[in-house]
Amino acid sequence: MDTSVSSLLKTRGLPALWLLLLLSPVVLASYSIGFERADSTGPTAEIVFMGYAKIDQKGSGLHLRTFSRAFIIDDGVERFVFVSVDCGMIGNDIRQEVLRKLRSKFDDMYTEKNVMISGTHTHSSPGGFMLDMLYDLTAFGFVRETFDAIVNGVTKSIERAHDAVVPGKIFIASGEVSGGSINRSPQAYKHDVDKILTQIQFIGADDEPLGVINWFAVHPTSMNNTNHLVSSDNVGYASILFEKMMNNDTTVGKGPFVAAFASTNLGDVSPNTRGPKCEFSGQNCSEQYTCPGKNEMCFASGPGKDMFDSTSIIAHELYQESKAVKMSERIDKSDMMFR
Repeated sequence: MDTSVSSLLKTRGLPALWLLLLLSPVVLASYSIGFERADSTGPTAEIVFMGYAKIDQKGSGLHLRTFSRAFIIDDGVERFVFVSVDCGMIGNDIRQEVLRKLRSKFDDMYTEKNVMISGTHTHSSPGGFMLDMLYDLTAFGFVRETFDAIVNGVTKSIERAHDAVVPGKIFIASGEVSGGSINRSPQAYKHDVDKILTQIQFIGADDEPLGVINWFAVHPTSMNNTNHLVSSDNVGYASILFEKMMNNDTTVGKGPFVAAFASTNLGDVSPNTRGPKCEFSGQNCSEQYTCPGKNEMCFASGPGKDMFDSTSIIAHELYQESKAVKMSERIDKSDMMFR
């Protein structure tokens, strides 16, 4: 595998900030690294989901709990925190409240300068937390329970990661997920979707695996707009599969190994590989996403027999490739050279 900087920069699944971190002059040094998770599941009933902007898509139960997964990296000079949380997106008010809570416990150790919080972009988690009219309108305004659940989950995951920091090493690898996505707007683009899965691996000083962050371009929308169950969707389920495997099938959300499938260049990338279908006839929708019947809705159709099956199929696609990357190609950061 080509490990030159130029080839790594072409790996769009890896945020530029991580590349700068990994390819900095201190790249040969060992890191202090910490990982943990915390439950961020908000209210599961009567709250409109954020994502599809359908005011009749209110929660009525639970499919998969949502989690915040925090990763701390310290090179002896600077400390950086990356958090991936199962929600539609992160707004400034969420971030500021998390930082306020961290400041009360850690003073200025964690600030705007070194804390990054990223939503996985699941469309099946409770809304009303953005404090922005455009995003909270369909949830009928601000929902304190949703806001607090995300803030508390993110804060706790960072606090737990802080308490779990150990010496370790960082590796980077990549693979390809061939059947996990399609372009949902092919008419708008000249090219197809990004198939590369990029993975950062965190290994302890004793060579024991501690955690991974995966980036693969796909929307967490296997649970389509007819769903009424709170869910972390395909990427959340992939995290659960990976963690259960590495933690010897422990209870979901428990165990020392932490695996995140974080949001990346997902744009118009859909996991619903059968494309848009008409609700009753099963016909393909038009290019304008309409159906011939007046009362027939057009909705996304995944590879499975229903959205639950589709969520599982896509999650297993992501999990299997991320597991294969971990077990096979491993690139030590000390091998990365400026060329």
